[in-house]
Amino acid sequence: MSAIAGILALDERPIGQEMLARMRAAAPPRGLDGTQVWLEANFGTIRQANATTPQAVGEQQPFTGPSGAVVMFDGRLDNRSDVLALLGPAGGRLAEAPDGALVLALYEKLGRDFVRSLVGDFAIAICHPLERRLALFTSPLNWRPLHWTRHGALVAFATDMRTLVLGLGLQRQVNEGAFAEFMSGVMMSPTETFLAGVERVEQGSAVFFEGERTDVWLWHDGPFEDWTGRSMADHVEHFNALFDQAVAAAFRSHGDVSAQLSGGLDSSSVVCRATELYRAGRLDRQVRAISARFPGMPQDETRWSSAVEDHLGIRAEVATAKPFSLEAARQWTASTWHLPLRPNALDTMGGVVDIMRADGRRVLLGGEGGDDWLNGSLAHLPDLLRRGRLGGLAEFGRTYFPRDSVPVQWAKALVLAGRPLVIPEYRREILYPAIDWNRASAPWLRPEWTRNTDLADRLQGTPTRPGLQGFTQRSRYSTYANGVRQMLAAPVVAYMEQFGIEWRHPLHDARLTGFCMGASGNHLRNRETRKMILREAMRGTLPEVVRMRSDKAAFYVNTIAAMEDILRERPFRDTLPARMGWVDAKQLEALYAPVRAWDPGGDRANLPSAPYGPIWFVLAADMWLDQAFGSTI
Repeated sequence: MSAIAGILALDERPIGQEMLARMRAAAPPRGLDGTQVWLEANFGTIRQANATTPQAVGEQQPFTGPSGAVVMFDGRLDNRSDVLALLGPAGGRLAEAPDGALVLALYEKLGRDFVRSLVGDFAIAICHPLERRLALFTSPLNWRPLHWTRHGALVAFATDMRTLVLGLGLQRQVNEGAFAEFMSGVMMSPTETFLAGVERVEQGSAVFFEGERTDVWLWHDGPFEDWTGRSMADHVEHFNALFDQAVAAAFRSHGDVSAQLSGGLDSSSVVCRATELYRAGRLDRQVRAISARFPGMPQDETRWSSAVEDHLGIRAEVATAKPFSLEAARQWTASTWHLPLRPNALDTMGGVVDIMRADGRRVLLGGEGGDDWLNGSLAHLPDLLRRGRLGGLAEFGRTYFPRDSVPVQWAKALVLAGRPLVIPEYRREILYPAIDWNRASAPWLRPEWTRNTDLADRLQGTPTRPGLQGFTQRSRYSTYANGVRQMLAAPVVAYMEQFGIEWRHPLHDARLTGFCMGASGNHLRNRETRKMILREAMRGTLPEVVRMRSDKAAFYVNTIAAMEDILRERPFRDTLPARMGWVDAKQLEALYAPVRAWDPGGDRANLPSAPYGPIWFVLAADMWLDQAFGSTI
């Protein structure tokens, strides 16, 4: 992995060393293996190196090709063997080459369609300096961010937007619309950032710059294979093959590989399957599990993580929570222009990072993705109805309403299938299952401000890709395009990478997620059980107490304590969003009152259901504005 940046002059002016030096100085730290600067006439690049694979050790960028193409590559390929096969005889000469060299060779052979053949996490910049053309590409889930800005004949890109704004000396202007989306808790825009004039390359897309034109290509668009009608046994067999492939690909490292072991279904599946593959001779090392534990607190999952340890005959390293520090959060936000890390992220990541840093480990596997792809929803029901698959609807009725008579089962299934077809509110809920639309009205935002920022119109967007088929795939694709997930994950990724640690997610593997896009909805869940395919696939792999676990840890104690620390020093009325007329401090106080009244020393299971997530969004936005703009706002 690495952080990349570059600048191209689309006219005849040269790029100076001074400009690259400013961009380099403005870039937040990522990686441990030095910084490489390259300049040739009208195109210059910067790379902060972090070697996490054998092929990346000693790698120098950019890569240059016979066509004059210059390639910057941030990321990891998980299907190197496939790419080498596509390259034919040239692939044999590149067997041990860095991933970016393979990307260049495939681009030289296939042109821009090369990106459709890649699997992994990546952000790629390809420039033809003599022709003054630049293209930026991102992978489907966009774990590797890539930002860009265009000012006259200058186009610049960077992993972090701070690199662009401070490095190029751009005027800082707040994008109030993006803040309105963020503080409402419904981030719909796939490209906007908190800064006007700085865009994010949308997940699974490419942006092309040539002359005065800026064009976008949504390259990741399906179609995804429809598995409706296939048996559960077929689903489980295929899932297991893809999961094994994903875990093995995520293991490519030049050092030991660690994995989070929370005791939840997803992270436990990764640890247990990796151990099975090692014992079967399919991996060259045993995964080193790390378990974050919180004795006596509601988020403690020792019971379940210990069950995994006993099942495998291993012992995990134990990490504890890293306390939230208001001063450290401010320093982080000022030096990176990322949002402050959520306290619950520090709960699980802070101690894990400290353990890995102690002996130089650089790869951490996580269980991210299980909730996104395997939980299931009711989005497949209108598709079954529209396509006349009445047998599928009957099967759903039997499993979802087993205590009802057959006519009642049919009636309930038909209602659930028909509502999204005729009622817009239900259709919206089906298409965006991750969004709590009951809170989308965001009464804590001032109505006049939401009107000025066109928030209502902003929240009407839908993920539109030509290859998506029906409600099912449009609904599931919203996981790829989930702006809130990307906004909240980006600070965690950046935090880990400043210490040289790459966070990898086997359950987000593009081959596995592509399968989940078309998996039968009836096999993903029933009324009582979610993640049915995963649970069936993990029979014998997981201890039963974990395989059939249905609850989740509640990571709220330290988050509430952190918010209390912030609010003691800066009440809602004194925050920048309140002073600028964006939020209603009295509404926020009322929203927060049940949380403030909760006794953390009492029955923690009785935490009030008040939505304290939006409270954190407002406080995080205030800290970002204060640290990134200060008195200039």
